[in-house]
Amino acid sequence: MKHVWIRFRLVMPLVFGFLAVVLMGWDYENNRVVGLMGMAWDIGPPFWPYQAIYLLLFTINAPAFGLSIPILKLLNLQTLSLQYGVWFPSILGWWWWIGTRIDFGVLGRRHYRHAKLFAGLFTTASLGLLYVAAQATFGELHWWMEYGRYSSPFLVLLRTVGPVLWCLVLAGGCLIAAKRLVQGRIAPPSENRRKYRVFVFGATLVGLYVFAIHRWDKALSPPFDNNECAVDRLYGLGCIHGTVVDEGGKPISHIEVDLIPIHKSGDARWYETQSEWTDEQGKYNLNGLEAGEYFLGANAFTSSGAPDAERPFATAYYPAAENESGAVSVRVARSFPVHLSPIRLRRLEVVTITINVLWPDGTRPERSNVYFKNILYPRHGGTAPQIENGIGKFTLPKGFEYDAVASVECNAGKVIESRESRPDQRIKVADGFTPAEMIFVIPGPPCAIWASH
Repeated sequence: MKHVWIRFRLVMPLVFGFLAVVLMGWDYENNRVVGLMGMAWDIGPPFWPYQAIYLLLFTINAPAFGLSIPILKLLNLQTLSLQYGVWFPSILGWWWWIGTRIDFGVLGRRHYRHAKLFAGLFTTASLGLLYVAAQATFGELHWWMEYGRYSSPFLVLLRTVGPVLWCLVLAGGCLIAAKRLVQGRIAPPSENRRKYRVFVFGATLVGLYVFAIHRWDKALSPPFDNNECAVDRLYGLGCIHGTVVDEGGKPISHIEVDLIPIHKSGDARWYETQSEWTDEQGKYNLNGLEAGEYFLGANAFTSSGAPDAERPFATAYYPAAENESGAVSVRVARSFPVHLSPIRLRRLEVVTITINVLWPDGTRPERSNVYFKNILYPRHGGTAPQIENGIGKFTLPKGFEYDAVASVECNAGKVIESRESRPDQRIKVADGFTPAEMIFVIPGPPCAIWASH
């Protein structure tokens, strides 16, 4: 029965469109915060569990998501947030169609001459939808039994229930339509006259909209250029571009550049420090930066790297300071690129030390490792040169203190037994202090060295 006092084709797009806007806004904010924090897990209310917001949106509007897949494939969006602009009109169109079916009946105004043929097509479509629902259900159940049985099935259920529910609803609609066709019970005539010009106008409008999304995506995410950093106008994020060179102006590759927030301290400062490695031309691009003031350092004490024999360069802060007290702050504005003059690093002198690794009886292990940890870089794991037959040489930059320890890996059958010389030896590598030779004694009797295969 048709109710003239309500139009489902208007009410349903309004209701579900408003709900989609709320969920999209929530999902957008979650992704923005999680991306800025460099995290990929739930982070507590109001964002927990942040993936569930997208899954809820998908569950309610699963067919609309399926309709938008070809357009998203065609656009290949680089600015992922613009996918909301593709999903939203699909959601409105889907619920408008559902409302129209409610207003005017499942089969519309057409009277089919070949009722049994169309009934067969509807039945086939129904069986296909039921098969998809069964495959999705058993596939997710198999995945959960194999990999997630010790975790909550909530997210798996939420991810599965949307497509399965919609497959069942559409399959039921197809079966009802097939039954009515066979019985000759055609729905009342539709009042919604579809004209050719309306179709052309709608197709043109969709084409223009997709083109606008494409151009917007290109404007927000231009092709990456090593000579330029990338701002994010959508999120209001800035960027910094520059180069690192030595005293002679030669570019230095694979040097870590750290952007350190000035108004942070302790672990919060370390966690929010953003780092990037220079390329073969000594260039670096620090992208996705929140507006604020920072110190910029190359081989900075907060970094995960330390000067070594291959790149023996001293720490330098922008523009030419050895520590933060002499550094100039770098200000990042919203959606604005910052181009800095080159940071010049001073090359350090190096010294080579002879390494001896022994068993207590004076024999030498076939293979061992020696770790030198620069104490000024507490977050750096240290270097581990491999020593063959208990004797070798290792080169270190001057001007630092190191903790050194030797280790071997013994073959103890099914397990690997690791032995280390103790205690650590602390040495100072500087003129008049550097030892010419170091001896490390591995405790315990000699053992067969474990060999990887």
